Amino acid sequence: MGRARAVEGPILQASLAAGIAWYVAHDLLGHAQPFFAPIAAAISLSTSHVQRSRRTVQMVVGVLLGIGVAELLHQVVGDGALPIGVVVLVTMLLAAGLGVGFVGEGMMFANQAAASAVLVIALHRAGTGAERVTDAIVGGAVALVIGVGLFPADPLKLLWGAESGVLRSLAAILERRTAAGARRGAGSSELADREADSHDLDPEMAGMEGMEGVDWTLAASHDVHRQLSALTQARGTVRVSVRVAPRRMPMRGLVEMEEVRVARLYLLASAVLSLMRTMFDLGERGASASGECVAECDELAAVMHMLLDARRPWSPGMVQDVTSRMRALLDRPLPRASPEDAILTSASRRVARDVIALLPAPGAG
Repeated sequence: MGRARAVEGPILQASLAAGIAWYVAHDLLGHAQPFFAPIAAAISLSTSHVQRSRRTVQMVVGVLLGIGVAELLHQVVGDGALPIGVVVLVTMLLAAGLGVGFVGEGMMFANQAAASAVLVIALHRAGTGAERVTDAIVGGAVALVIGVGLFPADPLKLLWGAESGVLRSLAAILERRTAAGARRGAGSSELADREADSHDLDPEMAGMEGMEGVDWTLAASHDVHRQLSALTQARGTVRVSVRVAPRRMPMRGLVEMEEVRVARLYLLASAVLSLMRTMFDLGERGASASGECVAECDELAAVMHMLLDARRPWSPGMVQDVTSRMRALLDRPLPRASPEDAILTSASRRVARDVIALLPAPGAG
């Protein structure tokens, strides 16, 4: 139910757009079966605010390509299983060749072109080619008006939500690795308990319960990259939103600064994954991290939680607190116990520097 509540807004907008698109095409334009109109509107908006304008363009162009190819070939190939296969083959080959730039990015363009071609062949008596083209354009236009014009995504919430997803995944890694290091070294039961709790941070991470060694490391790395992919999509969405959505244009300066700031998450994620790999390799050799190294990782995990739990936008006081804690970590004397500790310390302090770089500049926003 939590996931359903999270997408209530986009679903309501998609439902509204589908109904309006049908009304415009059927009642106002008089098309008998304008199924392309609500389909285009609903799929363009879907269940997410992310990349709506791009999805709309890809959807409409794909539908137009599928309709055009099917209308041209129908007179030659006719109906049936073989004609549908031929039409899909030609349509997808054309989509692969013509899908350049953002139009061809992902699978939306090619898939919708093929689906539209199949519908035209299967339901070739339901309206003319010109009506279908008009219906697709109507659906796309309604989606743009509702999804971009009237109810554009909040760009800051999108960025902050994607940022929290990355931080949550990184916190889980730091806690798991810290607890593992503590068991091999100091044997801290408190950190071992927090290892289990870290799985509650994200549903994807919860599926790693019981994994050990390389399996957990690979799964954690996959989750981080999944969150980074969501961040990339969010950044692309907000860049478009502040340029084309009239209601979001006044936010352009602030959003652009935040978009540049959160881009530093890629470096932070790389640093945490490097630290995770270093600790994993250490454990594979049967060595153990010193208590100082474990404490530094624990401090990094605690700071990740501070960032996650703090209300957005982050207050100057919270930013100053995190900065002070990270600078204090960086100012600690380097351990001289072993070469392994020196490597771990170097990796953990790279994370600390990237955390500081992620924080907004004083007076920003």
